[in-house]
Amino acid sequence: MTCHTCPKPFTPIMDRPLEGAEKELVNQMIQTIARPDVLTEQLVVGSRFMAVIAGNRMGLSSLLDAVPKPEEIALAQTLLGKPIGEAVSLIQESSPFLISLGVAALNAANAPDPVGVEPSNFPAENLIADLGKEKIVGLVGEFPFTKQLAQRVGTLHLFELKPVPNGLPRDLWEIMLPKLDLLAITATTLLTRQMAWYLSRAPQATIVILGPTTPNAMILFEYGVNYLCGSVVTDMERVAASIKAGCCFKDIKKNGGIVFTQNKK
Repeated sequence: MTCHTCPKPFTPIMDRPLEGAEKELVNQMIQTIARPDVLTEQLVVGSRFMAVIAGNRMGLSSLLDAVPKPEEIALAQTLLGKPIGEAVSLIQESSPFLISLGVAALNAANAPDPVGVEPSNFPAENLIADLGKEKIVGLVGEFPFTKQLAQRVGTLHLFELKPVPNGLPRDLWEIMLPKLDLLAITATTLLTRQMAWYLSRAPQATIVILGPTTPNAMILFEYGVNYLCGSVVTDMERVAASIKAGCCFKDIKKNGGIVFTQNKK
């Protein structure tokens, strides 16, 4: 099992109430899950990621440093053997851990049969680079490929709360978002209650959602999303072992058991 030390995300741990446009988006995602009646079989919790297994398929979610309280672990255990829809509904809670649990359940409920999945051999960064050639591109979240991507597109603006090289100052975000040709958004904005905000601020842009938390939720196409660049678990035991070991996603990929997928509007 390979598991190196990787940088942890910078995410303030605080309650995240659900309201406004984000509430509408989340409710639509809950109401349109593909397999609402499959039973929740297992929860896998690590220090960086968590997974839910339901109907013999696994869904992932980042934890963004959220640490469960004892009562939240107890609540999670009561979901075992119950329809996955009950776990998915936890996205509506304000607790960071319960939101992650709900998103992992959502991804399990929407996960396609891995046997029939066609893996994408075209990484998300290549898609962004191709779509963003000579264009104004925004990237929400810092990725390992950020520096290289800046050299492959016209202009790259990085929307990131933590201090990073070439990050766009926060007071310029609302000015720049309506000017973008392409906006690539980390799926963890679903956890931080920001996804609907970004979608509403850049309706003119081609939108790509990416990262291991990306939900296989076709309803997002009705909210202006053009591409969903996510993943499907093909070996649940291998991925579960990586999660329990506290691996970052780079190492989870190296350890195997995951294929990448792309869905287009």
